Amino acid sequence: MKTIRDYIESLFLGIAETSQTRKLKEDLLASAEDRYEDLKNQGKTENEAIGGVIAEFGSIDELLDEMNIKQDFMDEKGYEIDEITLDESLEYLSIRRRGATLIGLGVTLIMVGVAIFAAIAGVMGTNAAGVGAGLLFLFLGAAIGVPLFIIAGTKISSSNKKLDDRFIPVQIKNEMKKRKESFQRSFVFCIVAGVVLCILSIIPLIFFTTVFQTEEYELFGVACLLIIAAFGVFFFIFGGVIMGSFTKMIDQTYFISDESELGPRAKAEREKKIPFWLQNLEKIYWPIVVGIFLIQGFVLGNWATNWVVFPVGAILFWILESIFGDKK
Repeated sequence: MKTIRDYIESLFLGIAETSQTRKLKEDLLASAEDRYEDLKNQGKTENEAIGGVIAEFGSIDELLDEMNIKQDFMDEKGYEIDEITLDESLEYLSIRRRGATLIGLGVTLIMVGVAIFAAIAGVMGTNAAGVGAGLLFLFLGAAIGVPLFIIAGTKISSSNKKLDDRFIPVQIKNEMKKRKESFQRSFVFCIVAGVVLCILSIIPLIFFTTVFQTEEYELFGVACLLIIAAFGVFFFIFGGVIMGSFTKMIDQTYFISDESELGPRAKAEREKKIPFWLQNLEKIYWPIVVGIFLIQGFVLGNWATNWVVFPVGAILFWILESIFGDKK
């Protein structure tokens, strides 16, 4: 244990010793001792246990920043800052995972309903019977899909409001980082599967339009495209929502429930990091992206590759934030 004590002491070299830093050092040592005993109970050798404890420490800059934030808040308000607990963060992740599943299923069902509508129109024609049968499945998909959106949105919104503008401790951030790393392989699979399915969805459309060259088979090709793409979209939504949950906890100092209505702490933190002009641009940026998506689809009829508008838009805005935003 002397090795661990010496290592913790080395982390505080050059840092003024105060009652707060002494307490932080004692807390770190107590946590390290508990982790050391835990690793020893798992059958690790002494050297392996010491190495495991030290490997989990990293930098204490975040802990010092947290300590300063808490102390400044205490000095200003006279009471301790409201922190998100570990149980609350895990409940938040659980709700987001269920919400990702429901939203993904909702979108998939709506797209499948549209696909069946197109397929029936291709088989039965655009007469009253064909349109009526197609509309039945179209509305059935919407009747199931839309309530799933509402259920997921209500639960996620309620969970977010409970955490709104509350401080996210380093302990929570570290737990989120571990879970994010564990989910990384699943996230990559979701993105790859989504891209592959969206690309493959074009094949039946090309096949039916080039081989048969009739309106009925073109509609059947559109139906196949929508069904295959629907599962691709499910993977995008599921992976994206869950990965976004980790990022939301890791990157923020105070939890933000609604980007358009920041709490006082989150607003002050945001103004330190992102210039005012970039915040105003963000308000109109995504409506413009959505407008481009709709024009590409309804006016130009470019539904097959239109989905790339959103990832490209996200990358461009991330570049702007990286260049002009203060990430310190």
